[in-house]
Amino acid sequence: MSALLDDIINLAIDGKQPLPDILRKCLLLGHELKNDRLKQWANQELNGYKSKEDTPDYRHLQAIAKGHFFGSYGGELKNYPIPPASLEEKHRHWAREVYLMQGVSAYENILRASNGATIAFPWPGNMILYYQQKFLDGYGLISAWLVVSKNAFVEVLDTVRNRTLNIALQIKDELGTSYADLRRMASRETESKIQSIVIQNTGGNTNVAFGASVDASGQGQTIIAVGDRKALDTALHQAGLDNGDLDSLTEAIQTDGAKPGNKVGEWVKEKGSKVLTGGFKVGTKIGSEILTAWIKQHYGL
Repeated sequence: MSALLDDIINLAIDGKQPLPDILRKCLLLGHELKNDRLKQWANQELNGYKSKEDTPDYRHLQAIAKGHFFGSYGGELKNYPIPPASLEEKHRHWAREVYLMQGVSAYENILRASNGATIAFPWPGNMILYYQQKFLDGYGLISAWLVVSKNAFVEVLDTVRNRTLNIALQIKDELGTSYADLRRMASRETESKIQSIVIQNTGGNTNVAFGASVDASGQGQTIIAVGDRKALDTALHQAGLDNGDLDSLTEAIQTDGAKPGNKVGEWVKEKGSKVLTGGFKVGTKIGSEILTAWIKQHYGL
């Protein structure tokens, strides 16, 4: 029987293989490695994301809103652009962006069924009713939708496929390719390296980063009580930050006051590249997510 890692690599390289099949292999790999982050990511890609906040950046697409209007004496405006500024602030995302929250199989089916260069996302009926008479004098909105390039869907699915390939290739460098090798898990150092590989490749806005954040070893959780600066400093030290970094955080917190603001945000962006898990740098994006999670705990947010 082919090794699990080689199966994932071969399936990911072959662009004709269904993406859900590859992700199920990744789910199995996550169970073999006992890696919750990989299992969660594979499950979310297969079954969908529960909220916009959980949806990773590569599933967030720019879109254009258009509408169909009817006016007096048979007047009609088809495919008329609806600019975001014409909507109330709380509704403007309906005119500029789409979050792909369903499982990958749904979008593979959409691509197979689509014959055009774009894909439309209809507005909900209540939105159409609310804005029916609010856009153009003498014209009523009867339908509206968001338009997304078909190529953007292809890029999203390719991104998921490429991430599975990178995960498998990098883990293969750390482990052998047989099931026995996967179960052996030679040392905690190896586990930390694998955790770092998974974090760097799954990324995005998954709950692991902002809900149950990884600790400095890449394992378990770091829990920081509200206002417990000593616990926060300990976590930051373990993640590779020095006393100078902690002093600059103190200045940022004092400047922003009761809630984290621009200064704390700038500090997070600046220090994200220094964060380590298991002795390895996780990259600016993931590092910033980890720092943000710890600071939110400190503030009680």
